[in-house]
Amino acid sequence: MPYASVNGIKLYFEEHGSGVPLVLVHGFAGAGIAWATLLPAFAERYRVIVPDLRAHGRSTGEPETIHHRFFAADLVALLDYLDIDRAHFIGHSSGGMSLLFVGTEHQNRVRTLSLVNATYRFDDVAKAHMRSIVQELPTQPAAIEASQRVHGATHGPDHWQVLREAFRQFTLDPDELPFDPLDLTTITRPALILHGDRDPFFPVNIPVAMYQAMPNAELCILPAAGHDVPVQDEALFLTIAQRFLDRHAEA
Repeated sequence: MPYASVNGIKLYFEEHGSGVPLVLVHGFAGAGIAWATLLPAFAERYRVIVPDLRAHGRSTGEPETIHHRFFAADLVALLDYLDIDRAHFIGHSSGGMSLLFVGTEHQNRVRTLSLVNATYRFDDVAKAHMRSIVQELPTQPAAIEASQRVHGATHGPDHWQVLREAFRQFTLDPDELPFDPLDLTTITRPALILHGDRDPFFPVNIPVAMYQAMPNAELCILPAAGHDVPVQDEALFLTIAQRFLDRHAEA
């Protein structure tokens, strides 16, 4: 199994296909396997790189290092490990939030950014929803079992509690996502802001603000769609993502 030794951890990743690099970044408490059903279509045209974020799936990482900034640093280090100069990136939820650090601090490594159901800050709406998830998770055995299947082999059966605590801390630390719209104006690479109009974490004013701030952004708000846009309608997601990538094939 492929691992990259980066930033003091073992970062698990997979590669599929060939061509221009495309990095797919999963959301919080998930793993690269979340992209499994979408991989074949992307791999027909790209060298697709799918990591497990630190302390997720098969990647190692201490609990105190579960932060979006560290996720981003690992992604850049993975490019270095693979001797990749620049890549397209698609990030869902926390994957997209991590890409904001890549876009603001390592823009020379970016061809395009696709930010799906992401935010640049945890506002009161997001924090309230996140806290409800933290409170309810111990009463949801199916969710705990799903987490154990994804993370248990590497991190043990109680890792869901580690991720739950990290998620709770996100609502308390203003530096977890320290961006404001002015910061986003520095992201000048082509960016796709793709969002569901019924996302319970991040209402549509969030993606609209991101779109308005980024000088080369495109905005797509899907009707009757929630927080899991990539899997809610896979065919539609692939069409939107691939058309965006086609428009910026020379980026």
